[in-house]
Amino acid sequence: MAAKIHIRKNLNQKIALLWVPSHSGVSWNEKADSIAKQVSDFSPYMDWIASEDILSHLKKQSFQITEENYHKSKYQSLIGNIPDFLTISKWTGNRVQDRLIARIISKTITTPGLLSRFNLHPDPLCRVCNEINDISHILLRYQKYASVRVTLWRKLNIVSANITYDVLLSHALVNKNHLLIFVQTLKYFDID
Repeated sequence: MAAKIHIRKNLNQKIALLWVPSHSGVSWNEKADSIAKQVSDFSPYMDWIASEDILSHLKKQSFQITEENYHKSKYQSLIGNIPDFLTISKWTGNRVQDRLIARIISKTITTPGLLSRFNLHPDPLCRVCNEINDISHILLRYQKYASVRVTLWRKLNIVSANITYDVLLSHALVNKNHLLIFVQTLKYFDID
């Protein structure tokens, strides 16, 4: 009501305040008045919360529940700790790159090693290295990409040549600059 009065005042409109008798004698008005009094008696200080704050709180709560469920699931041990994808997507600003990063994190990049798990490829092994030809093999050990790997390690400040997939991701996803370097370098690994 105060907002309406303020708007009308700013528009130089006349405002008239009238006294109206109470709800006495009108049964539905009496019931409404009674319910309103119960609420005000129960909570004498009604907090007014903006809808944006409610949505923000629900979003945070939803992500927290999702994260807790993930940590209790079998996928946490398979994939490991994943960074906040909302942060990463702000860094790329590109849905194609977001999808690529999600597939890298979840190890669902299409490779012979992955396809053979579903009987969609006859041989899961790398012909050169004789190891399972999955995304971690391609990024960490495949001899064909040794020179690309050396350059990537240098740009991501990775010291050891023998690192795990989780360590690579922790370096690649530590900040926006590293993520963009990682994404740009992926094209040299023939990853789609």
